[in-house]
Amino acid sequence: MRPVDNSVIRPIRTDDLDTIVDINQSALEGVGTLDYESAALLVKKSDQAVVLDVDGDVAGFVITLPMGTDYDSSRYEWFEDRLEDFVYLDRIVVADTHRRQGVASRLYDAVEADLPVALEIYETNDVSLEFHRGRGYRQIGELMHDGKRNLMMLKAS
Repeated sequence: MRPVDNSVIRPIRTDDLDTIVDINQSALEGVGTLDYESAALLVKKSDQAVVLDVDGDVAGFVITLPMGTDYDSSRYEWFEDRLEDFVYLDRIVVADTHRRQGVASRLYDAVEADLPVALEIYETNDVSLEFHRGRGYRQIGELMHDGKRNLMMLKAS
């Protein structure tokens, strides 16, 4: 049985934060750094903050932020300045042990709903670009941040 078949999507709990930080820090090629305090604050500000739980094991997580959030991020602000209605997908990360098992697709299915979803992808992250384009995301701009070119992506609702 694939783990995604024996799983549940549930809200992030306080006791998940250490695991979420560990998963995040193992994927810094695609996401920014996170520590316990910043993870807790991000979850508090979130519109949606969920994990895919496979028999008590966090296989991955996703955190989105609504418009109007007090969030110090040039990427978030880029979308705020240009879009009238969206949810910002701040990060989605799948644990190394659960990659290529449908976890990311399940997490995206949980957050892609009524509002357009905005996110950025490092231009060097070919796997992520291919995945997002396959889900219907399209590039609407670019932003340089910390020496990296971010491709600004949007999926209409």
